[in-house]
Amino acid sequence: MTRSLRARFAIVAVVTALAAAGAVGGAVQGLFERHVEREMLAELDADLRFLVRVLAAQDGSATLTVQPLPDPRFQEPLSGLYWQVRHDETGTVLRSPSLAGFEIPLPADSLRAGDRHRHIVIGPERGKMIVLERRVANGAGAPAGYRVAVAMDRKVMEAANRAFVMDLLPVLASIGAGLMAAFALQGAIALWPVQRARQALRDLRAGRRDRLGGALPAELEGLAADFDGMLDAQRHSTRLARERAADLAHGLRTPLALLGARTRELRERGEAEAAAAIEAVTAGIDARITRELARAHIRGPGPRSGPTPLAPAVARIAGALARMPAGGDLAWRQAIPPALLAPVDEGDLTELLGALLENAAHWARSEVCITATAEPGAVVLLIEDDGPGIPAQHRAAALARGVRLDPDRSGTGLGLAIADDIIRAYGGALRLEEAAQGGLRVRISLPSQN
Repeated sequence: MTRSLRARFAIVAVVTALAAAGAVGGAVQGLFERHVEREMLAELDADLRFLVRVLAAQDGSATLTVQPLPDPRFQEPLSGLYWQVRHDETGTVLRSPSLAGFEIPLPADSLRAGDRHRHIVIGPERGKMIVLERRVANGAGAPAGYRVAVAMDRKVMEAANRAFVMDLLPVLASIGAGLMAAFALQGAIALWPVQRARQALRDLRAGRRDRLGGALPAELEGLAADFDGMLDAQRHSTRLARERAADLAHGLRTPLALLGARTRELRERGEAEAAAAIEAVTAGIDARITRELARAHIRGPGPRSGPTPLAPAVARIAGALARMPAGGDLAWRQAIPPALLAPVDEGDLTELLGALLENAAHWARSEVCITATAEPGAVVLLIEDDGPGIPAQHRAAALARGVRLDPDRSGTGLGLAIADDIIRAYGGALRLEEAAQGGLRVRISLPSQN
């Protein structure tokens, strides 16, 4: 069974519409068939009465005073409408030309004068036909003992039924189409709360709302309440985990500071090799602490996250770096639409831009260019410098934690790694490319919240 609710509604709609149209068609066809049979029996009864009235006896034989009978089908061979008069004692038979010499096989029957019986017999074309027979009373102008019968082939009724069914099919098709349209509308109305719930979840993830309650119909309020309770518990657990990670990281700073002091003592006593070993270990621990502290402060997508105006944030951080020795001699070029919004929390955006722009200022020779554009479904930010760049084979390593491609330059090697952590938290992607000036281009793609 398919998992799609739309497919299930469609299957139920088609099956129900076909079943309903078939049931209506069968019921109407059955009613019409009974109606046609009643009408034809009434017609046969009228022909039978007429035949009895015009029946006369001449020289002991039955004859008709009116020739032919009014319905022309009695004159057409095998037309499906027949009459027959038979004397029980002599076996003399008078029949309509439509019988073409065939004698209606009337069953042995005991009829009183004036009685009318109905039979189903085999006709001249080996098909069933309905027979009405009546014994003529003495007062009808003919001696008793004459069995007068009129018959109609069932193919006449079947032809009428077929014609009716052919006329009924377009009506049944319209009924089926109408039912399927009604079911489609019903399905759309039934699935509307699902679409509303999906939009509410999108808004929740994008930070446009902080709870699911109130966004769903009354029948789903219990589900919304349970979801909000689970969301609150998750937020609480996440907050505690971040606080504990930050507490642990800060708690390790003191032992690291003591190790640093011990390293200096060892170096002053001439034990440079031991001091270098300790410094290597403490540098790795310090880099890990720095990154974990940065991770602990990443808010990520949530009720309070984004969007944040991008141009003012870039101008603020670039201006701060331009006042520092590392960026004071650089030309900071910015091409960002004033109305462009970054789908990132303001604090996370500051951390992200700070890490990337500080890294660009650290390596640039003369300028840093920042551009941003809005593309279908994403906001793309490019940060380029004219420094030495990173060879293609080393770009993946540059995103690893604490990796420094040039050990002669100061720094922790965490700027790109921290930026990558923030971007991944928002479902985006960071790529390292070669800039037009020959330096490094950092391409950031963040999914928009539209």
